Amino acid sequence: MNNNKSKLFIAYLNTLTFSCVQMILYTTIPYIAEETGVVTANIIGAISVGSLIFSFMGPFWAAKSDKLGRKRVLSFGMLGMTISFVLMALLFIFNTTIPLSVKIAMVFASRIIYGLLASAIVPVSQAWQLDLIKETEHIKVLTRNSMCLNLGRILGPILILFKQVNFEFIIYAATIWIFTLATSCFLTSDSNVQTQNSKTEIKLKAVLESWKISIKEALYPILLAMIFTSFIGIIHTFLGHHLKEVLHIDGKDATILFAKIILVLSVTALLVQQLSIWLLKSRWIPRVLIGASSLVIGSIVLMYSTNEQSIWISIIFISFATALIPPVYLSLISNSKKTKSKETVFGKKLGLASVAHSFGYAVGAGLIALSMKLHLVPEKAVVFFVSFTIMALVFVLIIKEKTPAVNLEAKES
Repeated sequence: MNNNKSKLFIAYLNTLTFSCVQMILYTTIPYIAEETGVVTANIIGAISVGSLIFSFMGPFWAAKSDKLGRKRVLSFGMLGMTISFVLMALLFIFNTTIPLSVKIAMVFASRIIYGLLASAIVPVSQAWQLDLIKETEHIKVLTRNSMCLNLGRILGPILILFKQVNFEFIIYAATIWIFTLATSCFLTSDSNVQTQNSKTEIKLKAVLESWKISIKEALYPILLAMIFTSFIGIIHTFLGHHLKEVLHIDGKDATILFAKIILVLSVTALLVQQLSIWLLKSRWIPRVLIGASSLVIGSIVLMYSTNEQSIWISIIFISFATALIPPVYLSLISNSKKTKSKETVFGKKLGLASVAHSFGYAVGAGLIALSMKLHLVPEKAVVFFVSFTIMALVFVLIIKEKTPAVNLEAKES
């Protein structure tokens, strides 16, 4: 039992580190762009490419961990994130000696390696946690995993604000910490490789058919997950640049303000989630209606903001959406209409949510990067299009969902 607890701690620590380091990167985008000369659109484009690769490689690594062992594959993922951040650190170390074209190539290489290898961290860590706990406590483990993700989103901005005079130091420290964690995972992983019993092997055709059925059962919640995460991708990658343009501040000040915004957004979302549990119980329709309405209002206020006060007002509205919408689509995706098997609920269908998240994030970041790069469509139009699409999809979901009394088992996003 104590051994399982120590393994769970390592798995949770990997999840927290992943989330924390990601937020460090997102909040320092304005500073990276200003210091290195790599324009924001290129950085966002690289993030989009990495997220797209991430969406396909995540399920691959999760399947590989069945054969190679969770801890070993998890160490590969952390090593990939280490290499990704080493490249980002080298941008600052050789900032004055390498040409801009090489810097851009390094940013894209960093995110491509992230997509190829770091995509193993979240799904494998989650699978490892479920392996260590009996089925009746799976939802408890998933909730704690979600809490680690949320805590990471809070710690990232706190670290930025704590060491705001030297952002390079934060990037160097994050690189060293990731490498240390990756090394410890690899050195302590089991040497025995698991082998699958031939009797349990499933034919590819049967697997594809099973996924097809699962997608049909949860099509609209999956679409909501994908489009909502597109909005989050836009906010994470574009907000720092938006702050610079609206408030006429430099990259350092934009990074500090962005860190404060992410911190307040995450804390407010946690408070709203707890409040929704007390007031809304298991009713999901009020959650998505309030969340989608708040998202539209927040988007309008944000894109037409002219001062810091209006930006903070928009963030409060958006925090209601980030608190209320994800638990609904996660619960609806997890809910199985054909079977009540725990394996179906926590395995395959949450895998669909993971793919929707990564793909949606890539699409959102890609859309805003193209808008900034090509200037064919204003950034406002992209933000409004995504937010109003979420509102429309919420109404479709309410109409199409056959079981509106579904209990919200996933209390956290």
